[in-house]
Amino acid sequence: MHKPWALRAATLTAGAGAALALTVGSAGAATAPSTVKLGDTGPAVTCIQQALNYSFNSGLTVNGSYDQATADAVAKFQPLRYDDLKQLPATGIVDAATGDKLYQTVWYDFMLVNRGDNTGRKAWLVGSCPTLIPRLPR
Repeated sequence: MHKPWALRAATLTAGAGAALALTVGSAGAATAPSTVKLGDTGPAVTCIQQALNYSFNSGLTVNGSYDQATADAVAKFQPLRYDDLKQLPATGIVDAATGDKLYQTVWYDFMLVNRGDNTGRKAWLVGSCPTLIPRLPR
């Protein structure tokens, strides 16, 4: 008597998980711009501002508007070296290489460096931000 309900629940759970994965995967691929720069607005900018605040303590206002303060923070972040991450030219524009470096820095801080309250970093990593910022092909 319990098996049909258990089987139904398992089927619904697996189906919902697959649908969610397809939705997130296709939406992320379609929404990531190739570059994010001064004057741009939207969720990709919000994700960039959060990443810079989490890993670089840039003190940016997270408002989704790529203003001069955000461009300056990106330009300061780009040439920094973190272990094996590439040193990038200070352009102030987030391209795929800069987006990858931002992602890797948030991940590295979450996994290895900041053992304190990592709620924001974890939410950033498992949310849509990694699919919204420019990234190198995987």
